[in-house]
Amino acid sequence: MKLFYVAVVAVFLVTCSTPKPEEKEDLGEDKSSKALEKDSLSFFLSHYEKFFATNFNVSECPGAAVVIVKDSAVIYKKGFGVKEIHTQDSVDINTVFRIASLSKGVTAVLAGNLVDHDELQWNERVKKSVKGFNLKDREQADRLRVYHLLSHTTGLYKYTYTKLIQRGWSIDRIVNSFRRKGVVAKEGVDYEYQNAMFSVIEKVMEHKTNTPFQILLKERIFNPANMFTASSTFSEIKKNKNVALPHSYNHYSKKYKLDKLHENYYNVAAAGGINASISDMGEYLKILLGYRPDIISNESLVDIFNPVICTSNKDTYVNLWDGVTDSYYAMGWRILEYRGRRIVYHGGNVNQYKTQLLIDLDNKIGICVLFNAPNPFNGPVMPTFLNYYDFYLDMKG
Repeated sequence: MKLFYVAVVAVFLVTCSTPKPEEKEDLGEDKSSKALEKDSLSFFLSHYEKFFATNFNVSECPGAAVVIVKDSAVIYKKGFGVKEIHTQDSVDINTVFRIASLSKGVTAVLAGNLVDHDELQWNERVKKSVKGFNLKDREQADRLRVYHLLSHTTGLYKYTYTKLIQRGWSIDRIVNSFRRKGVVAKEGVDYEYQNAMFSVIEKVMEHKTNTPFQILLKERIFNPANMFTASSTFSEIKKNKNVALPHSYNHYSKKYKLDKLHENYYNVAAAGGINASISDMGEYLKILLGYRPDIISNESLVDIFNPVICTSNKDTYVNLWDGVTDSYYAMGWRILEYRGRRIVYHGGNVNQYKTQLLIDLDNKIGICVLFNAPNPFNGPVMPTFLNYYDFYLDMKG
């Protein structure tokens, strides 16, 4: 970090000591400023890459991939390690990972697309579209809205029916089973993280568009965004030859071993069943940063990033990040109050894959990191990115 400071200051001093033509003083100053900013950004990327590569190697995690987007451009994209342990088959920028619960954010973007096309409303009643849906508390079931599903505020106990997901039950069968479930809070007043209930949104979307959820993802998100290797089924990841395979970690032997791809959570694809490469995620970050209004309008982006419920008092790891003072859940996204600005974030964990995505809307920068195994390095990846970028902003300012 000290080298970063010295180098940036040196660039500044050289720039200031260079005589500027009298008639083009403003233009020269602008060029100097842009050159300094570019050099500062390069130093930021260089230092973050060193941090990532060093800690990734120490962790011995088999494989990973990183993409960083600034404004509307991909400024960093790279694969690390291997797809399968004990091989030389390197992860590249088109290697597919499971993105786990980052799928929830994609689902929220899709919902925003439907809102833009007047096919869906955030406050639409769930039962209006999903006829087989009910709860023990029928009055509460009648009151549930789309935004309750997407914000985990339906009033059910956390992770309701996760066991049914893991048993491979279809979303239709799970939906019909909710009628036997009681609630622990009134809708809209308590945050309890869900996967099965979140994915009821699939049935709402299908009813409103008369199109299967997987097709909606392809036609409304993946294809127009040029996410060429993204998919949302088990069969599609199984037939792909360029996949970062999952690995588990044995805490006793302190060794990684190859695991099998499994079908869990593809039955609730909206919550955790999307597959994508880091190149796909770079294009997706452009959507989130507001540069693809053809896919989702800025108005709908504001809606899905708008906090619905406070999670500051919940046992959530993001509340431990240095600089985070409050946290919220919006629709498919966590919102963090961080050093005077709001950060949009989500993490994921399924089938041994660990994933994270973060965007700083004020500074128009975003990052996504994908791992094919659990590892202790996963924790500090995003907080360190924020710290490094703050340092860059201080040097630039």
